[in-house]
Amino acid sequence: MSLPLEGIVVLDFSEYIAGPYSGALLSDLGAEVIKVEPLDGAEERRIGNKERYQGDTRMALTVNRGKRSICVNLQEEEGRKIVYRLVEKADITIQNYAPGVAEKLGIDYETLSRINPRLIFISSTAFGDIGPYRQRKGFDIIAHAASGIMFYYADEEGNPRGPGGPTYNDIGTGMLNALGAVTALMMREKTGEGQKIETSLFHTGMAFQTQKVVYIDKLDRKQLEEEFEILRTAHQQGKRHTNIIDEFAELALRYDQPDTTRPIEVPDCYHRPPDRQTAPYYRIYETANGYMGIAAVNRKHREGVGRILGIKDEGVDRDIGNVPDDIYYHQKEVMREIESQLKKKTTEEWIKIFEDEGVPCGQVNYSSNFYDDPQAVAVNMIWELENRAMGKYKMAGHPVRYLKIPVKPQKGAPTLGEHTDEILTQFGYTNEEIAKFRKSQVVR
Repeated sequence: MSLPLEGIVVLDFSEYIAGPYSGALLSDLGAEVIKVEPLDGAEERRIGNKERYQGDTRMALTVNRGKRSICVNLQEEEGRKIVYRLVEKADITIQNYAPGVAEKLGIDYETLSRINPRLIFISSTAFGDIGPYRQRKGFDIIAHAASGIMFYYADEEGNPRGPGGPTYNDIGTGMLNALGAVTALMMREKTGEGQKIETSLFHTGMAFQTQKVVYIDKLDRKQLEEEFEILRTAHQQGKRHTNIIDEFAELALRYDQPDTTRPIEVPDCYHRPPDRQTAPYYRIYETANGYMGIAAVNRKHREGVGRILGIKDEGVDRDIGNVPDDIYYHQKEVMREIESQLKKKTTEEWIKIFEDEGVPCGQVNYSSNFYDDPQAVAVNMIWELENRAMGKYKMAGHPVRYLKIPVKPQKGAPTLGEHTDEILTQFGYTNEEIAKFRKSQVVR
């Protein structure tokens, strides 16, 4: 069965994660993705031990799966001419250069769309191509800070901290790039015209907070004014990031539940989240051999927890956010009782018990667990690929499962310039021309 994007040609000029990951997703769906790299390789090839990875770092192996690599020197006119020939037959280009770089290299939208008006041009930057921040450079941690996500992190000294694990904004932006590309392809079918698509890490950071970034004028005006005042004076008063988080949490509690006199929960540490509410039915607990999560968010689920553990909770029928003080303090006791009970059995034993009762639950996994996790294997999320230099490797697969589209691994990530000759031949260059390009260091 053919894949939906077969016949679609993508030129991927991007580096690091957000741009290249979108190219990988499009490749999974059948697109021919050509990674256009400088002679010394894209930047993701340098994020790792040079001797160990030979330019095929873990990042490169991940975001460049399914692609072919061609090395072209865009500083040279002959190199740009090669790219322009590729653009004539391309459907999509992806670039995430710092502001102004694409123009200097001659691969900006205005230039390429004159060559191919049907071209879909994805520009994926830190802050977007318009607005007062458009000239700012940035990476995932910068977007975490600017978009407000860093409000939810703190380090051991109470200061803001960046993402400690997955680069959420990068990966999320890559997914939005792919969504934008296929949407523009559908629009092109109707209009016959290509277009420019702009995404940014900043946009993605805002989108991740859709639930949190909700301002209701008649409810939130006064609270927002007080929050602005806290921010205006915080540094002068010597307040740390976590002090600000605490005060915001206090305001939220007082405005949401004006009748309560209970304090917010303030753990005896600085690295704490902004939400201090005791939530015995929605948290992570220790078991006899690890950790597991419970998400009993409705009354039926909470009653199930009570039956399993023999716990009586007067507030089991209360909606979250509508719990009076007396029941709230009792729920803290419930939380301690659940903690005590769950330590008596293993995670596997508890999961079976809770699932039989219909209570949502799950184990806390670590990355080492994923390769053999039965669910990950069953949904085809562990792919086995091969790289010419590194050999066989495993990685997370395509995140969308289609009923009628057999998405499966195409091929592993290419080594630097692995397909230069092959691609040039495909686009009409002779062996003599290719040899000349190599001699003058136009290609590699």
